[in-house]
Amino acid sequence: MTNIRMPPILIAAAAAALLAASAATAQQQPQAAGPGSPGVAVLLVDTDRRMGTIDVNVYGHFLEHINHSVVDGLYAEQIQGQGFEGKDFETFWKAFGPEGAAAVVDVPFETGRKSVRLRAGNPAAGASGSGRAASGRLRPGAESQPRRAGIRQGRVYLEAGRTYDGYVWLKPESGSPRVTFRVVGSDGKQVAETSLRASGNQWQKATYSFRSRRTDTTASLEIAARGSGSVLVDFMSLMRADVRANGMLRPDLVESLRALQPPFIRWPGGSYASIYLWKDAIGPQVKRTYHPNTIWGGYSDYYGFGTDEFMELARQLGTDPLIVLNATTTNPDSVRYAMDWVHYLIDPATTEWGKLRAANGHPEPYQVPYIQIDNEPMNHGHTPEQYAEIVRAYGSQLRQIAPGAKIVACGQKRSNDMQWSQQVIDLAGDYFDILGVHNYEYESDLYATGVQRIEDYLVKLRDYIRGSAHPDTKIAVLEWNLSRTYDWREGLHAAGSLISYEKLGPELTMTAPALLLRNTTDDPTWSAFIYHDHVSWFPGGAYVVQKLFREHYAEHYLASTNGTFMDLRNRGLFLDQISTMKPEDWKPNSLDAIATASADGKRIVIKAVNYEGKPNVLLARLTGGKVPADATVTVWTIRAGLEEKASLQEPARIAPVKSELAFGRDLTVELGAYSVVVMEISGT
Repeated sequence: MTNIRMPPILIAAAAAALLAASAATAQQQPQAAGPGSPGVAVLLVDTDRRMGTIDVNVYGHFLEHINHSVVDGLYAEQIQGQGFEGKDFETFWKAFGPEGAAAVVDVPFETGRKSVRLRAGNPAAGASGSGRAASGRLRPGAESQPRRAGIRQGRVYLEAGRTYDGYVWLKPESGSPRVTFRVVGSDGKQVAETSLRASGNQWQKATYSFRSRRTDTTASLEIAARGSGSVLVDFMSLMRADVRANGMLRPDLVESLRALQPPFIRWPGGSYASIYLWKDAIGPQVKRTYHPNTIWGGYSDYYGFGTDEFMELARQLGTDPLIVLNATTTNPDSVRYAMDWVHYLIDPATTEWGKLRAANGHPEPYQVPYIQIDNEPMNHGHTPEQYAEIVRAYGSQLRQIAPGAKIVACGQKRSNDMQWSQQVIDLAGDYFDILGVHNYEYESDLYATGVQRIEDYLVKLRDYIRGSAHPDTKIAVLEWNLSRTYDWREGLHAAGSLISYEKLGPELTMTAPALLLRNTTDDPTWSAFIYHDHVSWFPGGAYVVQKLFREHYAEHYLASTNGTFMDLRNRGLFLDQISTMKPEDWKPNSLDAIATASADGKRIVIKAVNYEGKPNVLLARLTGGKVPADATVTVWTIRAGLEEKASLQEPARIAPVKSELAFGRDLTVELGAYSVVVMEISGT
């Protein structure tokens, strides 16, 4: 064998060629960015292709009478236990004066059964109030030391410069006692005092008004009698005068709702709808009926916030009402009771129920685009077959009485129960338009995976409807939330849920989280969007997210992505070679993102959530003829620790931070640990 010697210069050239080829090959292969690098998600947005339409009703809300959301909340009445029914006197009031001079008695007034009797007299007076001892002699000092007999309640909120007004119903019984209404500051100094005038022996309304010169969060009010004789006291009220004249709704809480821009509000429940008696909550407040909230703890409710008050709230917010009927049985009287409510709402003022509505101050019919047939009927022991009978009974009449309204039936209340929804669709699908399901995540640490679990259920339900005999039936998620915490985990879950709901249109037509409001002193079991005491409020984690997402709603769905891949040194490969590269280390439930566009194409919105405790990156590429030549890119970022939360002391603890980004068809969105980002691209 002959050895062939290659000249050194050729050997060097060949080696160089091999090295160059090797380097070129290495550059073409994805190279991991190294340990500690963020995960990467890719969002390819073709502005010429619309994958679906997003209904604005995805951003609806649900107001239930629960956890003092309305009573001692949105409804602006400051007096608790207005009519002394049930255990209200011992719960909210304290008597002062001679022993037994102020006491609850079984004397009816209007629809109530109890009143308070105030007996005025001198400190040493006997039953006759004469102030004389058994010998007939005047007790020492009896004439010079008149005693007040009265009742007192604390926790009254006063604002400096505000006028307050109200009334007390009185019935003189004997003698001529002088009755006064008095407000005392938390320091014991008098704020206001006025006489409550009454004459004769019939029930009469005594009014008062005063202007506060101070702000005090824990003032108290007193109703007292001096002189001699007795008087009965009953139903009373205290509000800011301007609030009373403007719907009797607490202004700061109305503004908190207004900021959410709800396209619709579902009311009065929830489980509360199944016990709600609408006829007892119309007309003058004094004539309404006391009903303790037996479904949610039994707290006192004088039905001051009823149909007309809710419709006024809807008017002020510019939102559509979704009315939930009490419909637990097919008993004809129960069906008629529910239909009477619909007549009251929408009939002309020339009809029986329209005349009553007009007499209550609302001659024009209300616009009610959505009516639901009860809530969670399985809670009453109903089977799907039994509930389908209820839907047929109520739905058939609603089709005639309110032909313009969309009828909502109850689907499942748990995302592992497909059977209920399927049977209701099959058995009663002709009698409703929208199937309202409930999807809570009860385990707080599943704030990310719960989003996917619920989405999987909704996709199955959507597919079932498509193949059913009622393919036009729409889906609504009328209760959803991370239900056991209001910290930032609730915010992350809300972001993922809203992204999911936007993807599922147009079949998913409306959603409403729960709860909307909760008093901080009430049962903490269920999380809420808005937490309040009698003075102020703060947002739950989900409130901040939904407010931001709603502000940047755009109706056309363009693209979405889920999960992250291993980062590369050359991130451009994710976009330039996406059809051939091999992505690695995919992590589901780490990041969700969606791109949407406004109807006029002038805005492109990207919403994203990073569920992980480390930074991640979203790479977005914009293509198509609707990408602007130049644009302003504005970014809002919300970041917090998982268990971080706002409070009455720090209401703005979790809030979006605004920044700007240079525009390009390729955009890199940095998502910090546990963060939510909204990016809006506006053509210039």
